[in-house]
Amino acid sequence: MKKHVIILLAATLLCIALSVMATEISFEPASNTFYIPDTKPDIVITANTMLVKDGIATLEGDVKATREGDILTCNRALVSNSPRWLIASLTPRLYRRETIPELKVIRETNLEARSIFFDSDKGRFNASDSVNVKIEERSWDLATYSWVVVTADEMLGFRDSGRLIFSGNVRIKDKDSFGRGHRLDYLKETSTAILTGDAMVETQELNKKTGKMEKRKLEGQKITYNTDTKEAVSE
Repeated sequence: MKKHVIILLAATLLCIALSVMATEISFEPASNTFYIPDTKPDIVITANTMLVKDGIATLEGDVKATREGDILTCNRALVSNSPRWLIASLTPRLYRRETIPELKVIRETNLEARSIFFDSDKGRFNASDSVNVKIEERSWDLATYSWVVVTADEMLGFRDSGRLIFSGNVRIKDKDSFGRGHRLDYLKETSTAILTGDAMVETQELNKKTGKMEKRKLEGQKITYNTDTKEAVSE
């Protein structure tokens, strides 16, 4: 039997996907160490030590990579120039700050995991394990504040398709809602979020007759949510 309901919580999935997938980082160790460029570099990387061998740079100790509103920090990073990829480990953290004029909000995204892998050539992003993503939004006048947290064992993103996958003990929570499942897929092209594997979403909805907010629970092996129509179906 299928149930159709409005789920407030799942609307935050689009926000998460756009924030995380907008982060594409390309790292290239300098070929001319003492060359001073004419323009400011797109990315600035600092660390306590760096060792380059066979085209791979090993950076250790207070590693920090900065590009516009993106900041990646960790205590160890491996960087390859060709092919272009980066592995951040030892308490890696990715922070992103965005100002969104059309919404008049400031959005801050924090991603933490045991390791974070960027594959710039293939347009792939992977974080595992103990993944924790938190997104906070504040209005310019500080009158409103919202947040959402997603935890999972692993997160995988694809830049070109805009697909985002959370897998293994997935949990989603905001101020008024909670969801869980074994896997969460977000497909940007079809504006679809799919929560599978003993899935459950509990949220609050406005009762038009009483004018009060009431709890609503949806369960199933698969919950499909359309971020455009705001309709969810459980199977």
